[in-house]
Amino acid sequence: MKSLLLTAAVLLAFAGSMFAQPLPPEYKWEVGVNGGYSVITRPVGPPDTYRGTSTNVVKDISIRATYYFNEHWMMSLDAGDRRWETFGQWNLNGKFGRALDPVQVPFLLASHALNQSLQLNYVIPFYTQFREFNRANFYVGIQGGLIETINDGSRAYSVYNKGVDSGYTYVSGYHYGSGMGYSLGLQTGFIWYLVPRLGVTAELALRYVNVNTIDINYAAPNSNYHLMHFPQSVGIRYRF
Repeated sequence: MKSLLLTAAVLLAFAGSMFAQPLPPEYKWEVGVNGGYSVITRPVGPPDTYRGTSTNVVKDISIRATYYFNEHWMMSLDAGDRRWETFGQWNLNGKFGRALDPVQVPFLLASHALNQSLQLNYVIPFYTQFREFNRANFYVGIQGGLIETINDGSRAYSVYNKGVDSGYTYVSGYHYGSGMGYSLGLQTGFIWYLVPRLGVTAELALRYVNVNTIDINYAAPNSNYHLMHFPQSVGIRYRF
């Protein structure tokens, strides 16, 4: 009887070594890049004349380093750049106070809006059938950090070329001054790992920013603004 039990134990141990699957490697770090598009709302704070009435879609890029505390929580350091610009119209008055045709004017809030922020995300992992490795991660979380805007505070000028007012010079472009502020937001994303170390990702985010500027042209009214922007990006990830 003892020999039979011993034989059965050996066979079970052998079978277990044959069919046992390795657990996913414990990758704690992940680095990557994101690229995509972002749209902003019109700034709140400045007078209506300097806000514009429309915006456009711009490129949004960032680099990111992520640390996984465990399979359900991760923290990321993100640094990114994008351009913020709105468009509106000036109502011009020519000779003798005569109203001229309105002209479209760009309001450049930032030629570069740079962020340095931290993200804290809750992760839902997905594994292969036999848990050979972590096949994908879905995450959702919060964000906070600093925002720095780079701009020259200049104004562009053009000449009105219609009718008796030909030669009239007007401001055809308005640039805000550089500024500093903070950013708060939410994001959600999905990472699909092609192999255990390399993956591709897609992310949607919502960001609120509050910026204080030094505007040499119109200092007090344009000294502070806040807006929302919405990055939508794809990227690659490498973990180790």
